Amino acid sequence: MKTRYKIFLIVGCFATFYLALIPALQLCMDSGDQCVVWKELVLLTRPVITSDPHVWDTGNDAGAWTGSVENMQTPSLEDQIIYNLPFVVSMIVLPFVIIGFVVTLEKRK
Repeated sequence: MKTRYKIFLIVGCFATFYLALIPALQLCMDSGDQCVVWKELVLLTRPVITSDPHVWDTGNDAGAWTGSVENMQTPSLEDQIIYNLPFVVSMIVLPFVIIGFVVTLEKRK
């Protein structure tokens, strides 16, 4: 098999895994199971858009948060990198490492 097809296969496998993960988690949750493995996989492979999930966790009611928009901090670049590190490693770095190994092995032949 040609190297480019192997690369397409690797990218396709990661894309399929990523796209199938959320529906699989929903099916698991609908069945009433604990779904710990699926939840951990989702946490590893999802990008994080906000950096501080505890901003809104200040009470039980809808009006419990009494702050204003000015009090909310915009996430820094460092925060975004730290919170997205599992996503970057599992969905970007890992496929590139595997592709690098495939290309290196193909060049040796």
